[in-house]
Amino acid sequence: MRLRPRATPAPRDRARIERDLEQLGVGEPLRDALASRLEVLAPTLSEDAYQAALAGAAAAHDVHRLGEEGRARNERDYQEIQRLLATFSGEMKKLDEALRVLSGYVQRMRSRARAGEPKATLH
Repeated sequence: MRLRPRATPAPRDRARIERDLEQLGVGEPLRDALASRLEVLAPTLSEDAYQAALAGAAAAHDVHRLGEEGRARNERDYQEIQRLLATFSGEMKKLDEALRVLSGYVQRMRSRARAGEPKATLH
């Protein structure tokens, strides 16, 4: 049985690192920062260690992305709550105004009723 020689992996220069990170779905802003860090480490790593480092970087990107999505969702929720509270406040002001008008009307009706009432009420 004859052993085949192992294929020599492509050199781990910045272009390859960025390409590998892109294939793993790492976004542009984070890819640049991770590539610069991996560029320093890559020559000292075995191929398995390099792949593990890429997987770790991709996992870090996923965590970062999920955090950003959560932050954006929280911001949208906060804005929606503010909008709902502002609408509720406006409706409460309308209700308050309506109650003031009704209160004034009831006060006038009581005053008129008292002025026209006989001294003794008959039932």
